Amino acid sequence: MVKTEKPTLIQKLYKMMDILALINSTQDLDNLLHLIMKTIKDVMEAEASSLMLLDPATNELYFSTVEGGSNKVKEIRIPAGQGIAGQVVKTAKPIIVNDVSKSEFFLKTVDKKTSFKTKAIICVPLISRNKTVGVLEALNKINGEDFTEEDVKLFTAFSNQVSVAIDNAKLYNMAFYDGLTKVFVRRYVEAWLETEYARVKRYKTNLSLIMFDIDHFKKINDTYGHQAGDYVLQELAQTVKANVRSADIIGRYGGEEFMICLPETPIDKAFNSAQRVRQAVEQKEFIYEGKKIPVTISLGLTSFHESPEDTVTKFVKDTDTALYYSKEHGRNQVTVFGQEKLKKAA
Repeated sequence: MVKTEKPTLIQKLYKMMDILALINSTQDLDNLLHLIMKTIKDVMEAEASSLMLLDPATNELYFSTVEGGSNKVKEIRIPAGQGIAGQVVKTAKPIIVNDVSKSEFFLKTVDKKTSFKTKAIICVPLISRNKTVGVLEALNKINGEDFTEEDVKLFTAFSNQVSVAIDNAKLYNMAFYDGLTKVFVRRYVEAWLETEYARVKRYKTNLSLIMFDIDHFKKINDTYGHQAGDYVLQELAQTVKANVRSADIIGRYGGEEFMICLPETPIDKAFNSAQRVRQAVEQKEFIYEGKKIPVTISLGLTSFHESPEDTVTKFVKDTDTALYYSKEHGRNQVTVFGQEKLKKAA
């Protein structure tokens, strides 16, 4: 039996070390969390895994990320202290339950909500700066075997490294990403744009810039409420991301105003991109609390080859001028700076 267990443990350790190296190099928080969940599921040989975080405002646990099982768990909140996860948060100690029907802490409500059948669970605390901030869970060994103390040691060691990686990713995201929309913050976009503009001028390459804002956004806030306005900003940002290239840089420039930087992109392709984004936003259904919110955007576009400027500040100002023209002449349209007296196209 020793011969079969030792290789399994060694293989798990090696796999975990490889994954930890990848985890520590991943700065995008969403990708990081999904990578962590997939690793737990694979290494622990489980049917499902989940990360639950503690909401400090309500003292409730919520499902942040799941792998396997059902995404319906994201609708569930559990008061700290309740359930197996709640006990782990309360005691800051791991728990193994290989038959949940015999556990006084197991909450059947989660399985009822998701139609997932939990048989066994291993749950370890996620500790950051000596404070429990959540838990990691693995559910149901695929081969039907029990979770072991060996699994706990492995899982706990992994959890300790994961908490550091999450902290680092959070710091990175706070520095570079807008908390609400998850696109780049203005200072990052400006720094990137300044560097890229200098390169474009020097090597005579090309760069296009799109600026846009939400039409009548104040009216949206006044009519539907500021939470609805936040929802619109979040959904709009995701819609834009889905309709541009991975090489393009999207940033929130301020309030409801955004910027898209398109490196190595001529004016015609940039115009097509701008139109694609405009149409995608116009066609998307923004529904908040059962109410459909009409959303359109106005866009301004500049390209270096058509409108070369001495400084990036002037280049941005040209784009903003084109945006302003769109807003003043009907909205929900794209205006190209400097072409036929600010030719607009809708």
